This record gives sequence, structure tokens and C-alpha cells, in this order.
Amino acid sequence: EQTTIYQDISYRSKDTDNRNRKPCMHPTPKTIIFDGDQSTLKFSGGKNIYSDLIVQTANDILLKKEASLMKSHPFFTTSCGTETTKLSVGVIRYDVPNGKFPDHIDHCNDNSFVYLLSLGCSANFVVKGPKSDRQMFRFNSGDVLVFDPSSDAAIVHGVKSINGDDYPLNCPDEFRQFRFGVQCRVKL
Repeated sequence: EQTTIYQDISYRSKDTDNRNRKPCMHPTPKTIIFDGDQSTLKFSGGKNIYSDLIVQTANDILLKKEASLMKSHPFFTTSCGTETTKLSVGVIRYDVPNGKFPDHIDHCNDNSFVYLLSLGCSANFVVKGPKSDRQMFRFNSGDVLVFDPSSDAAIVHGVKSINGDDYPLNCPDEFRQFRFGVQCRVKL
């Protein structure tokens, strides 16, 4: 599934390979640009690879592990293939080993949820809620983090570093050279 998602991203992107260029002093993550010079893919209703392989799979796992989510967050029980669902997908590529992204809060107050998929090398990822301590964990390829991106939720998150020696077996070459953060923002 990870390779299928990556192949779709590669097919749709206008990305150029700049690995042979001299690196800048302070490398920053690169936003992948898609056809039409857009930084996001947008879907409205219907089935697509991102809703099927990322969003619905994560929802199914969440609902199996946390039955209480059905009552407190009906969002997770709604099919993302409905005609009223809007999905946007953005991808950020992090260089190994110096890729990082500062801790931040999204401030997206549109009743959406974020499904963040990690592909390629693992990341040392930070997350903190308003009522929880700051936690750093290894965000492995194939892992998905689901969170409310609103100002009220105030979920602080960021990438501290990339682990260049930690990637899946039998993966595309790019998974050994980069970490890709695939952000699916779902709004019903």
C-alpha cells in the first residue's frame, strides 16, 4: 500500500530531482508540486486511493481499538467516499538526515481532521496537546497520525529529525533517501 501511494504521488507530481546540486546551508523540507502548479491534490466525493488506503484504513483501525470514538466523534464513522466529503492531499519531502519541521499548530478551523502518513525513512516526531505532556516518538513508514487541526484542539506537532538508516524492506529507492509526510485533510 505504501508503494502504491508513493507511485501515485510520483505520477501526479512535477518534482525534479535536485540531489546532485550542492545542498544549501539550512536545508528545508520541500513541498511536492502537482500538475497545475498546485501544492495540494483536491478530491470531492467519490473513491480515490488516498481516502481508501489512508483515511478509511485508519478509521477502521481506530474504531476497532476505540469503540468510544463512535459516540464522541461521529466523524470517524462517516464514509469518506460520500459526495459531501472534501479531501485535500499535500506532500512534504524531507532530506536525510537533516530534515526537520518546527513545532506548530495548524489553526484550521473548518471542522476537518488530518490524517498524516509517514513514508520512507522514519522521523523523530513531536506531538503535544493542551492537556498532555510533549511526547517524541519514532514515526515509521506506514504509520498514520490522526488529529484535529483546529485552534481549539491546539495540537502542537513537528519533525525533529529524520533517521536515514530506518526504512522499510523492499521499498522504492526514494524511501531510503527521504521521508515523505503525506497530509490528508478531510472535511465532511
